[in-house]
Amino acid sequence: MSIYQELEWRGLISNITNLDKLKKFDETHGSVYIGFDPSFDSLHLGNYNMLLILKRLKLLGYKPYALIGGATGLIGDPSGKKHERQILSLEQIKTNVQKITKQINTITGVSVINNNTFYQNINLFDFLRDVGKLINVNYLLEKESIKLRLETGISFSEFTYGLIQGYDFAHLYQNNHITLQIGGSDQWGNITTGIELIRKICGEQNDACGLTINLLTKADGTKFGKSESGAVYLDASYTSPYQLYQFLINQSDKDVIKLLKFLTFYTKDEIAHIIKTHEDNVKKRYAQKQLAKAVVQDIHGAKAVINSEFISAAFFEDRIDTLSVPQLIEALKDSESFVTKKNQYDIVTLLVESKICASKTAARKLIDEKAIYVNKELVNDYSMLITKANALDQKISYIKKGKRNYYLVIWQ
Repeated sequence: MSIYQELEWRGLISNITNLDKLKKFDETHGSVYIGFDPSFDSLHLGNYNMLLILKRLKLLGYKPYALIGGATGLIGDPSGKKHERQILSLEQIKTNVQKITKQINTITGVSVINNNTFYQNINLFDFLRDVGKLINVNYLLEKESIKLRLETGISFSEFTYGLIQGYDFAHLYQNNHITLQIGGSDQWGNITTGIELIRKICGEQNDACGLTINLLTKADGTKFGKSESGAVYLDASYTSPYQLYQFLINQSDKDVIKLLKFLTFYTKDEIAHIIKTHEDNVKKRYAQKQLAKAVVQDIHGAKAVINSEFISAAFFEDRIDTLSVPQLIEALKDSESFVTKKNQYDIVTLLVESKICASKTAARKLIDEKAIYVNKELVNDYSMLITKANALDQKISYIKKGKRNYYLVIWQ
């Protein structure tokens, strides 16, 4: 299967600059790159879609590269942004590049290029003379990323971003024989600028081609990859494997087929089987579970899947007392927490000071209704003492309010 056929049936393709050149790329199994912006020290679930495309290319016998914008990240891409990006320090960019490079290597195994390596020796005036002269300002003004910012204002730095990213492609085309650039649909302007530069430098008979990928969105049109606590990251220190698992488990039936196509390596037949099994009993959320299992395993490994499934089952079956302290902390990472240096509280005071209840009257009412549990134990006495000594590993206690609301008490 060609990469065009693979991406087409999955519904990933947004636009192609030249279909004939893409077919030639397919025939020769040429070199291709996808760029990543080091604006943070971890990629997120939206980026994961692009990482999988690199893996798909590698598995199909192409020569994929990941490009990290160690240089362009110093400016920031205006695409899709209503206002100027916050400028990051050189040290922060360097840290972000190192961490993202490690993520890309771990997940995809493809070669990573930092564009700072070929910009650090370019003189500003040489760039303006040799590259800036090739692109007309009117051409850049027609780009959507620029046009959308003219009303609110755009700095000269961000205005030049498309030209610089375009030179990325021109440099890689000339020096690394990379003929295809793939990017999100919001990168169309930057990709076509690169192709225009290649045309001006190398002539009409060049092989350069661009392909954009549909951004991952939900059925309601909103961006995919946002949870209540923010972006869903690939780094476990920001989004734990269990949090990622739960995020995917909670996706709607309307979105799950698209997500299975975008974010997994399941074949057409495997996805058809998953959907049929799912529809036989939608309450079991079989499709969502297969999605979550595939993504978590690819990013964090098989043990993370087993751990996530165990934690999930423990909550669903009300067996939370079977979890270890690390598992509890991971499971309740998004829950409200209360940190204290005291050694004990009566339950009513604890409920109020931790802001689980707005008042002592409200706390007593919940106790009367048998709606408060501490570490699995039902609270039926207003004066019940909750102590650090009786906490799990003398570190945490968990409070359950009602059927599904959990809170952490962290003893210091």
